[in-house]
Amino acid sequence: MGKRILVAEDEASVRAGLLEALSDSGYEACGVETGEEALERLRTGAWSLCVLDVKLPGQSGFEVCKKLREESGIPVLFLTAFSEEANVVRGLELGGDDYVTKPFRLKEFLSRVQALIRRSEFSGRQGQDSGGGRAGAFPAGAADGAGGFGKGERYWESGGFRLNLKNRKLEQDGAEVFLTPKESQMVYLFMGAWPEAVTREELIHTVWDKGGQFIEDNTVRVHVSRLREKLGSFGGQPYLETVRGVGYRWNLPVER
Repeated sequence: MGKRILVAEDEASVRAGLLEALSDSGYEACGVETGEEALERLRTGAWSLCVLDVKLPGQSGFEVCKKLREESGIPVLFLTAFSEEANVVRGLELGGDDYVTKPFRLKEFLSRVQALIRRSEFSGRQGQDSGGGRAGAFPAGAADGAGGFGKGERYWESGGFRLNLKNRKLEQDGAEVFLTPKESQMVYLFMGAWPEAVTREELIHTVWDKGGQFIEDNTVRVHVSRLREKLGSFGGQPYLETVRGVGYRWNLPVER
């Protein structure tokens, strides 16, 4: 079955444009206008990604994401007209995976869609149950814990670190490791892609390129260098390694 994407956007012209772009890119896309419709559709099928407009009528995109995260690990891409950091952080804290700010370029939107689906395939966040359940469906009675989709906390563990998937906080021996919002996104991206490397382009699109602005190579290198210093090493192995000609890779096994 092809990759299915649900687009929850109340503005008809925007919704139609996104559905057409996704269809032309080979995805099976479906559109709804309200948060209530989004939850109903998400509960009745297998989906690879949900695109959520923040200002949906009725239940907002934030409310939909919060309810969705109580039952499923389907990747969520927010559409927002707000550029304020507070709104962005709120969406990510509720379990959103990424966002694009209106107006945006279709190329940027499709790049983020591809990156999220690719990341999800590596991370297993869409949890297939032990009986071979469909990826992206709402699993019944899913267990809590690492990689789980129950109402409890969900974690990824690697070396001496544990990443809380709900609030993106990184812990080491029970103590929180202070990370900036960008560093938190970077850790989530690197751990989610393991054992694959994250390309420089994917890193820029996910962490920085919210409006198509130019990002200097040195900006990426400096942020990766600072994060590498914070993470250190485990058993003599650095957590982050540079893959020449590709990008960066989380260097230790990740338990999901």
